[in-house]
Amino acid sequence: MAKVIFWLVVFFLVLLALRLFSAHQARRRRDESAERQRGHTEPMIRCGQCGVYLPKSSAKLTDRGYGCGDEHCANRR
Repeated sequence: MAKVIFWLVVFFLVLLALRLFSAHQARRRRDESAERQRGHTEPMIRCGQCGVYLPKSSAKLTDRGYGCGDEHCANRR
């Protein structure tokens, strides 16, 4: 009977170890994904004419600062 109890304890310890390892791997993947997403951000700026926020790479330099370049923005001049 002692052998059966011993093997049951060993079995559940192995299951616990696998569960902890799996949780650690999932946490590491989540952290790496969040780190990659944070690395690809770019500054947002406000259009000087209409007030819309847009990525700086999409903005166009106008006489009033950066602008979005959309038609509704051009009509406000």
